[in-house]
Amino acid sequence: MPRNARKEGYSRRHRFAARGSFGPVLHAKRKLRGRLTLIHVAPGPLAVSRLGVALTRRLVRSSVDRNFVKRTLREAFRRHPVKQSGFDCVVMLRGRFERDQVEAMVAEIRGLFDQLHGTPE
Repeated sequence: MPRNARKEGYSRRHRFAARGSFGPVLHAKRKLRGRLTLIHVAPGPLAVSRLGVALTRRLVRSSVDRNFVKRTLREAFRRHPVKQSGFDCVVMLRGRFERDQVEAMVAEIRGLFDQLHGTPE
């Protein structure tokens, strides 16, 4: 196993523990808006950031596509330095998911994570 594998991992401390536990983050005032996605942000209780993904069947009809979007968003978070910033983030889509928008969605999420990482807590 490479030395930096743990640094780029997505361990349990980077996830929300129980179902519905990211409800307070959804009620937080701070939001980062993109054309395709929306990130709700709140200061986290830990020194590391946590990521939640809230997708509805209305926006992403197929369960295969919902799981694909979740994996893609987790991968973008896993490799980004915002993971060590101490924020709780919940990502939502702003419209219907289309497979041809995946690259644009990932680029937008990385840009929003860049904005978040550059701001003080």
